[in-house]
Amino acid sequence: MRVISCANQKGGCGKTTTAINLSACLATKNQRVLLIDFDPQAHSTMGLDLKPSSLEKTVYDVIKPKWNGLLGMEQVIVSIGQNFDLAPSNAGLAGAEQELSGAPGRERKLLDAIEAMTRPYDFIVIDCPPSIGHLCFNALRASQEAIIPIDLSIFSLRGVSKLMEIVLMLKEKLDHVINCRALITMFDYRTRYARYVLEKVKDEFGENVFNTVIRYNIRLRETVDYGMPIAEFDKHAIGHKDYQALAEEVIQAGVADVHQDYDVLREAENILHDTGSVSTVAQEAVYKTKPSFS
Repeated sequence: MRVISCANQKGGCGKTTTAINLSACLATKNQRVLLIDFDPQAHSTMGLDLKPSSLEKTVYDVIKPKWNGLLGMEQVIVSIGQNFDLAPSNAGLAGAEQELSGAPGRERKLLDAIEAMTRPYDFIVIDCPPSIGHLCFNALRASQEAIIPIDLSIFSLRGVSKLMEIVLMLKEKLDHVINCRALITMFDYRTRYARYVLEKVKDEFGENVFNTVIRYNIRLRETVDYGMPIAEFDKHAIGHKDYQALAEEVIQAGVADVHQDYDVLREAENILHDTGSVSTVAQEAVYKTKPSFS
C-alpha cells in the first residue's frame, strides 16, 4: 500500500484537483484507492458531490484526541465509485489543530488510523490543507511519498520551502523518509513565463519532477460545479489525458522501486552464496529494502 500526500503551503495551485483526479484515474486502472480529505475546507469532499455540513461522520472523528467514541477509518468511508472510496471532511476538522497540540502521539494520529484499517487499498491519497500545522504534519508522517503541485507562480514555488522543512525534520528526528516530487499544474506552453517557472522548478527539484505536466484546462474547473472527477465529466478533455498520464507515471514509479529493491536483494544473496556469510552492509540492505506488499 502506497500512501501519497498532495501538499503545498500555497492554496490555489491545483492540490485538490490533483488529489481528486489522480485518485479517480488510478481507480480506472484497477487500483484500489482511498482519498482522505484532510483539509477543513473540505474541497475534495465537495468536489465529489458530498455536502460537508450534512455528514454525521468525517475523518475528524477518526483522529480527534478523545478516548471515548473514537471511530475507525472504515466507519467514515464513503464509496465514490468502483475501486474509489473517500474519507470525507468538514469544518469540524479545523478544531483538530488546537486539540492535537497537547495530545500524546499527536504526530501519528492519521498513521495509526491507516495502520488499523483492514480494508485493502493499493493507494491512499491525502489532500492536505494549504497550511503548515498538525494536520499537514500528520499527513506527511503517514506518507511515503508527496506530490507537490506547483502552478505558474513563483509564490507557489516559495510555498514549498516550509513544506520541505517538515520533510527534513521527519527524516532527522523520526528517520522517516518521504519521496517528494514536484508536479507542474495549470501549465500554458504558449507563455514565456510558464516556461521560465518550469525551468525554476527543474532547478529546484532536479530529477524529482514528474514528466507529466497538467495543462491549463477550463474543463477541470468545471468539474467542481458538477461534483465529479474529470474521468467522468469529460474523458476527451486534455485534463483527463494529463491525469491519466500522471496516474500511469505514479504506478510505474512504484514498479521501478520494487525492481530496484530486488536488485539490492540479489546482490546481497550473491555475496552470501560466494562467501558463505553476509557482510553488515549487505545484511542491512536486505532488511531495509525488502519490499512490503501489505
